[in-house]
Amino acid sequence: MTQGFPETRDLEISLPQSGSSDITPTPTGSATSLPSTNAEPQLSLSIRISSIALCLFLIAGFLLAANLSPSPRGYGTHQQLGLPPCSIQVLFGIPCPSCGMTTSFCWFVRGEILKSAQANLAGLYLATICALLIPWTAAISLWNRIVWIKNPLYWATVLGCLYFLIAVVQWGVLCFFAAY
Repeated sequence: MTQGFPETRDLEISLPQSGSSDITPTPTGSATSLPSTNAEPQLSLSIRISSIALCLFLIAGFLLAANLSPSPRGYGTHQQLGLPPCSIQVLFGIPCPSCGMTTSFCWFVRGEILKSAQANLAGLYLATICALLIPWTAAISLWNRIVWIKNPLYWATVLGCLYFLIAVVQWGVLCFFAAY
């Protein structure tokens, strides 16, 4: 024995031979067990029905735009639906932020992207977003889960704000040039 230190011994630790250990709980399958974190949540019936309704509404909008003749002026196509002329344009002589929106959609469904942008740039942007929403809403309805986008509310906010920014800037530029 060395001075000041107790005698050392070799310790042997035995581990269980099977793959399970005593400290790992085994799943019980009871109602109190937690769901797997890897499973994606299923959507409610109301969300699936809303998704189908939005998909059909967007398709109907594009079909309507395909059946209208784009106005050569770049705005006023909506009057083919029996709607009155733009009140802001009639009263103040300047276009509103949505002037040319219907015409832009009409050019978009015909594949005339440049003419769509000339009619209303925000309309082209909105038509593109709506065209992308059709397969997305259909996939949500069919697969019963949110697909391709991790946070839809975030992206709806970002895309919506971008739309309003484009519309307001375009309107400001048009009003500026209309004044001169």
